Amino acid sequence: MNLPISPKLALSLFFVGAAALAATSIAVTAPATRAASDAASATCTKRQVPGQPPKHTQNLKANGKWNSFPPSSGLHYELSAKFNWYSQPIPQIVVVHNLEHGGVAVSYGNRVAPATLAKIRSWYLKDTNGVLVTPLPKLGKRIALTAWNAPPYAGTNPDPGRGIVLMCSGFDAKAFSAFRAQHRYKAGERFPKPNLARQQ
Repeated sequence: MNLPISPKLALSLFFVGAAALAATSIAVTAPATRAASDAASATCTKRQVPGQPPKHTQNLKANGKWNSFPPSSGLHYELSAKFNWYSQPIPQIVVVHNLEHGGVAVSYGNRVAPATLAKIRSWYLKDTNGVLVTPLPKLGKRIALTAWNAPPYAGTNPDPGRGIVLMCSGFDAKAFSAFRAQHRYKAGERFPKPNLARQQ
C-alpha cells in the first residue's frame, strides 16, 4: 500500500522506539560474502534469507517473528514512512513496508561515531531516492543495510522472494553504493521511482 502517514502518526514515528525483535535466525540461503574498504577499514558481511509472506498489521508493536536482523521481509505496518533521514528511530515494522515498496534502509547503532554518521549522510544526500536512514540502537557500533527483493506481486499468494542484509562494522561507501545499486527498486510492489522520492 502507498498510503501517506497522518501528521499524528508521522510525529509518533519520530519518537517511537524500534519494535522489539524476537525473531529466531534461520539458515541463510547463500554463503556470506565479505568486502573491505581500504579507506574506512570497515568490514561488511552480506547475507540472504528466504522472504517471508507480505502481511499488514495495524499494531506498531506486533512481533513479526522475522528471520533476519534487522528485518528484511514479512509482517509490516499498514503504512510506510517517508523516505528521509531520521535522527529518532523508526519502528522496524514500519521500515519493512518501505522495503516492500522497493526501498533500501540504512540502520545505524547508538555507538556509531558522529564522524561516521557525517560520512553516511554525505553518501545518502548524493542519491536519496528510495533510501531511508534511521537509528537502530541495538546495532551498537554497526551499520546495516536492508532490502527486500522479490518478483512483481501476482495473484493471492505472491512469491516473497528474499530478504538481504548487509552488516557493516563501519562506513564503506563502495559496499553501500553496490548494495543500493543491486537491490533498490526490486521488491514485490515495485513502486514507480517518483513515488520513492525523499519527502521532508
